Amino acid sequence: MPVVNMKQIVVFTDLDGTLIDHDTYEFKEAQTALEMLRDRSVPVIICSSKTRAEIDLYRLRMGLNAPFIVENGAAIFVPHNMLNIAEENLVEKGAFHVVELGTPYGILRDIWRKIKDKENLRMTAFSEMTIHEIVDRTGLPFEEARLAAMREYSEPFVFSDTIDRLRLLERLFEKNGLQMTRGGRFYHLIGQNDKGKAVRTLKKLYTQTYPTMKLWTVGLGDSANDIPMLRHVDIPVVIRKKTGQWEHIPAVGPVIYSEKPGPKGWAEAIHRILSEADQYPDS
Repeated sequence: MPVVNMKQIVVFTDLDGTLIDHDTYEFKEAQTALEMLRDRSVPVIICSSKTRAEIDLYRLRMGLNAPFIVENGAAIFVPHNMLNIAEENLVEKGAFHVVELGTPYGILRDIWRKIKDKENLRMTAFSEMTIHEIVDRTGLPFEEARLAAMREYSEPFVFSDTIDRLRLLERLFEKNGLQMTRGGRFYHLIGQNDKGKAVRTLKKLYTQTYPTMKLWTVGLGDSANDIPMLRHVDIPVVIRKKTGQWEHIPAVGPVIYSEKPGPKGWAEAIHRILSEADQYPDS
């Protein structure tokens, strides 16, 4: 854990449209900022709607080794021997302890199909798409689209019906104890999890492990599904979209808005926060 003006900084970040470009999925404009954080031993925690398999790939490319949050807060993956999590209800998956907060994919998929068939809704889920169709809709290379299809806790989908039917769909999900959220490209059917709950849980794990340290959390995102995360960090950052707009973040205190979109805006915000770190209070 780092000491930056006696503050222990932890960075939570979305991927699509934030740390990686919305269209190219590249992050080279953020590379220098990532290296700066790594030099200061600042944990960079990916908090994304992406799957574990996808995030594993980006962690490798970016040289990250911190815990990470998958599928809109559905599960927290903590590398073995990294944090004090003995009291948590855990499962083991490969090299990770996993705190599961979401609903298993099979349950989500079955409810989604039943509602679609009963109401004759015009919508298409990942589970109905071939890998080639996912490539066409996302622009991902084939192998990365295959990783995107490896869902464990969420069902992304496209909706092409009316706004009234969308509201009906949302009510029907809620009756089944589920919810939907909107990302950069897709709607997502999820359980009673969100990025904010996962961030709160992971912050607690860091506090348990480092009880004498003052954590100072930064959150960076660009979409509606990032709002719960941004509500539970000390420094919320909204990354500008390529359209030139920013996501509206209600009921949040002072917010940093990047001037640039995507990884350029991410780097801009990180440089600003680190350079102004001594201006933030310790309590």
